[in-house]
Amino acid sequence: MSKEIYRVAIVGLGAVGKRMLTNMKAHPRFDPVIGFDLAPDALDGMAEKPAGFDLVTSSQALFDPDDIDLLYVSTPPQSHAEFVYGGLEKGWNILCEKPLGISLEASEELTRAINDHDVMQAVNFVFSGAPAMHAARQHISDGLIGTPLGAELTLKFSTWPRGWQAHASWLGGRDQGGMMREVGSHYAYLSQELFGPLALKAPLITEFPAADQAETMVMAQWQSGHGSVSVNARVGGNRQDIVRYRVLGDEGCLVFENWYQLFHETPDGLKPLLDTRAAEPLSAYMGQIDQLALQLDDGGKRLADFADALAVQRLIEAMIR
Repeated sequence: MSKEIYRVAIVGLGAVGKRMLTNMKAHPRFDPVIGFDLAPDALDGMAEKPAGFDLVTSSQALFDPDDIDLLYVSTPPQSHAEFVYGGLEKGWNILCEKPLGISLEASEELTRAINDHDVMQAVNFVFSGAPAMHAARQHISDGLIGTPLGAELTLKFSTWPRGWQAHASWLGGRDQGGMMREVGSHYAYLSQELFGPLALKAPLITEFPAADQAETMVMAQWQSGHGSVSVNARVGGNRQDIVRYRVLGDEGCLVFENWYQLFHETPDGLKPLLDTRAAEPLSAYMGQIDQLALQLDDGGKRLADFADALAVQRLIEAMIR
């Protein structure tokens, strides 16, 4: 399909859902027109209420329109399947948050179901439209760091959930939340894109404060065809958060700092590879929406699909279940 403007329905208007709503409203190719959230005041606190966006009072009402092109599912994982199936019944294209579900079995079934429908499918991994990932891939191909030797992922959080997510208590639970599902999964996707398929390599060290609470420490290795990716993640300490991913090469390294900044690292120090604007989060968010529009236009795969998300989920769940 190809349209000048795609009409969007959004279910789940927490922090991530509202961010997508704001960014899609600012994009010339998308018009979010209807949404649903269990909290009737979900849009309270937005600096500017989106014009022409109808927040309906029931999930059934979300599926009443017949002129929707895309459904964005941004609810907690437990309800992803319910809304994806609802969208498939309407023949809507689907953009879903990750993980696809709270069990591998449910996610496998959901992946089979969407593959059986003639709709566009995508999963929201933020690096898919980020200038940092596309630049890193090109620099690796051009030989900037020599032969890739693997990577290092470092995640350090003072508290979990992070302060801006404190309202989403489910992020602190072992069944749906945790830093590896919420943050580590993005870097598993990034690693898949740079190095190919990943497998969990023993030994694995994890720490859970209680049986029903999310992990507070993970030390692991993901094996790839280009070396291993070491994972060092921890929650605790009155500190600044650290989110860093370093691609190792025999002639240098590429460092993703604080998600979207990219540096070339040698023994002489760090050199930025992106200008200030390209290194901003908004460039990644809008870049992803650009790719989404192109994917809707011609059907060519540009974003992660459900199979990609399922591969990430298998890896992450093997670490924390």
